Amino acid sequence: MNIDLKILDLEINYLKETLYMLLNCKEITNTDVIECSEELDKLILEYEKITKSNKFSIQ
Repeated sequence: MNIDLKILDLEINYLKETLYMLLNCKEITNTDVIECSEELDKLILEYEKITKSNKFSIQ
């Protein structure tokens, strides 16, 4: 796993935990919950994009 993926993985896990905590104390329509969820989605897509591009690159 390259350094970019490791960093993304850490950020994704942090946001997952944050979102979980937010959902325990706030409504699903709360702005903080929505923003955290959107950021998490963005990072997951970026992670998948990098892993797919690494699969097809020649090493």
